[in-house]
Amino acid sequence: MTNLTEELQKKNSNYNIGTTLMYAREAFSQADLGEMIKNGGFTPHEKGFTVSFIDHEYLVEYPAGIITELENGAQIPDNVQVLILHHAVKALGSPLWENKISYKELPGGDIYIDPFTGRCIRPLAGIFAANLPALQKAAESCRSQKEKLGDLSYTIQVLPKVPITLIVYEADDEFPANGNILFNGAAAQYLTTEDYAVLCSVLISRLKKIAFA
Repeated sequence: MTNLTEELQKKNSNYNIGTTLMYAREAFSQADLGEMIKNGGFTPHEKGFTVSFIDHEYLVEYPAGIITELENGAQIPDNVQVLILHHAVKALGSPLWENKISYKELPGGDIYIDPFTGRCIRPLAGIFAANLPALQKAAESCRSQKEKLGDLSYTIQVLPKVPITLIVYEADDEFPANGNILFNGAAAQYLTTEDYAVLCSVLISRLKKIAFA
């Protein structure tokens, strides 16, 4: 199994991300547009479809797989394009489940749990555990639902069929600040495990930018 997480996060790896994007666009161009729209919960557009991603609306052109800001046509980062294209091709359209699962419960997630913790859970706690209002501000600027987990938690609708739950625990006399990230029980039917690691890193980075803008 290719470790997409590491490929997308290596510094000075334009060749790697460029190659990954090229293959993602090739797979996208060979997939059926109507099936992708239905399975991914996208909105049809004359050029392909539009998709809500965190707090942005993007236009995805078919079959080229070029993704831009819907409002102004601005380019978006290659790793975000890869995530959206992978999601479009991967999505099975299955109903979401009632339960939430941890990263370790995703296929092969136990193998990547240490990198995932370092890249996602620790930054989540480091940014927001001592500043819960910042997390509230950021989460509520997106399509989100407040949860009753930890000291503060929200489920963010990152993509139409991809909710991600962020949980933060404040430090106290006995335990340091901590956090957790949960996924829908059907998550594996919408993205790969490696993609979820990249997606969570992108999500936390975006929430940080919103919170402290």
